[in-house]
Amino acid sequence: MRRLLWLTAAAFLAAGCSASPGGEAAAEKQPDPRPLGGALHHTAAESADLHRAEEREVQKCMASRGFDYDAIPVGDVRRRAAESPYGLLTRNRAAQDGYGLTVERLKKPPADPNAQRVSALTERDRRAWEVALKGAPDGPREKIELPSGPTVSVPTDSCVFDARRALYGASWERNHYTLQDLRNTIVEDTLGHSLVKSAERKWAACMREEGFRYESREDPLKALKKRLDSVGSDPAALRATGREELRIAVRDAACQMEAGLAGRISRAQKQVEKALPAARTSLLEEFRAARDAALRRAGAQAASTA
Repeated sequence: MRRLLWLTAAAFLAAGCSASPGGEAAAEKQPDPRPLGGALHHTAAESADLHRAEEREVQKCMASRGFDYDAIPVGDVRRRAAESPYGLLTRNRAAQDGYGLTVERLKKPPADPNAQRVSALTERDRRAWEVALKGAPDGPREKIELPSGPTVSVPTDSCVFDARRALYGASWERNHYTLQDLRNTIVEDTLGHSLVKSAERKWAACMREEGFRYESREDPLKALKKRLDSVGSDPAALRATGREELRIAVRDAACQMEAGLAGRISRAQKQVEKALPAARTSLLEEFRAARDAALRRAGAQAASTA
């Protein structure tokens, strides 16, 4: 089975890393823990619908201010939707994408359909266009104090802000940033839990059996990023690095399963979330209602334009 996965991975790299992580629904059955019941996670289809809906709102806002604006195309939502906040891998995903590092390096960023138009404007008109889209540097802002301490400053005079408010509602920015901060805290505390640390020691021992002397699950990513930086843009060297990435990632995924890492993370996360003060999660209901309403609107718009 491992050889079949490796042959699939090798063919993928030979084709230039153009495959996508579809078929994850049929991947190995194991827990896929996500903080806060997955409230901040969207499927690929949901992400695409929401992106298009936001862009339509931005377009309307820009038009109301006298500016032309073309919607930014949907990016690689399938790959983002498959990512685990805990760095968990399935063997299918590892065989197709590795850690996603070489794929990310090889792919070209989506073209901005507004770039040519904006570059043709005078400097004054270009600044006006950018202020309309993103807000003025010294314009009005909403200050959001996060539970972990920092403060986020959000421009409220931008079409980006108006678009999100139109789609999600007035409380979205504050609730989203607050829950994102809480999600990060949950992930950090879960990864530091004794259940997870014990499983990671088993993972490291498993990896050593294959000749990979890693102490931390971050180690292979650090080594591969360093190698990618050293090879530059040489296609042959990039593909060779990609093949090595796939080899390591497939073994990483197998060792995660042997160590029962996903199950340990799931149990630890439940304990971490159970210990949270009720006040920290009280806004979840409001957030979910706003998200679900936005998804219904976005889905209806997508169906009407199909």
